[in-house]
Amino acid sequence: FGSSIQTSARDLVGPHVPRNPAAVWALTVPMAGLGSRNMGGRTASKVGMMEGAFFVSRTDLLAWANNLLQMSLTKVEQCASGAVYCQIIDACHPATVSMKKINWMAKADHEFIPNYKILQAAFDKNGIERHIDVDKLIRAKYQDNLEFLQFMKCYWEHEGAGRADYDPVVPREGKQLPPWANAASAAATTTPTPARLAAGAGRETRPAARSNEADPGKRPGSGRVPPGGTVGAGAGAAAARGGAAAAARPPSSGGAGAAAAAAGSAAAASSASAAMEAMRTKAAQQDEEIEELRSTVEGLEHERDYYFRKLREVEILCTTLQTQLEGAEAQPDLTPKRIVTDIQDILYAENEDDAGAAEGPPAEA
Repeated sequence: FGSSIQTSARDLVGPHVPRNPAAVWALTVPMAGLGSRNMGGRTASKVGMMEGAFFVSRTDLLAWANNLLQMSLTKVEQCASGAVYCQIIDACHPATVSMKKINWMAKADHEFIPNYKILQAAFDKNGIERHIDVDKLIRAKYQDNLEFLQFMKCYWEHEGAGRADYDPVVPREGKQLPPWANAASAAATTTPTPARLAAGAGRETRPAARSNEADPGKRPGSGRVPPGGTVGAGAGAAAARGGAAAAARPPSSGGAGAAAAAAGSAAAASSASAAMEAMRTKAAQQDEEIEELRSTVEGLEHERDYYFRKLREVEILCTTLQTQLEGAEAQPDLTPKRIVTDIQDILYAENEDDAGAAEGPPAEA
């Protein structure tokens, strides 16, 4: 009966069938008794969503990946290129991933796909039966990459946690790397690596409390003093030490502090003055720009009025000529040449007086 439950659970956690929590539980319970290093790629890759690694937070995942690979990842989405996933598998199974072919500088979807091909080849070589949903991962969505990174952490806990001879910097040597793939600073080089994590897994730390051993005559909080000593004598000795320190203090220390404060005040005043001067210069430039825009607007308004006046005069001339043509008496001097001449006089007149003189008094109908 138990074997049939495990078989049905394996069918339910396939890559294309929705996971059933009960079936996943039935699958993970028989796995609990197996050793972390003896599970094998095919068994470790079939972990369910109820595994503890799938409840790890984003902060813990990034800290784990940075410690394991000596990187400086700040976002889960930076794993979307597939390069980080490839090196995690390389940390679990060294020399089974073509790390020289990894494109660490990939930024677009089509540049991510070759990395996932390398990852799929590593999965096949190590017998990892896990579906890689490349279409979702290359979109750099948070949730998809978070779940896949959680699976990677779970797989590493089963397959690579006990490996202490892996150097994550060597596979990336000679490759052009993004900022987050570079090794951390000197301060971060002391962070726990896989070797340190394995060596210190069962080690306990104790707080250093040697002060009590050095002074057996007095226990913390007991209020007792050593034999032969008094409270007043101790206070007098402390006062004497304080007076000696005050006497040995250089007399010019106060003057140096005052000079430093004055220098800081002068620097702040100079910075404020420079900022005010820059603001005045900018205000003057803006005033000039405003004045230039104002003159441009005035010129445009003048041109508008000028051409509107010309158009109005041509309209009046056309109305007058139409009245003359419709009159009973013929106008012998009303020829096309005269009409063109009158229109040109209006268009090319210098001002309103010239335009009125060119037009002349309107002829009577």
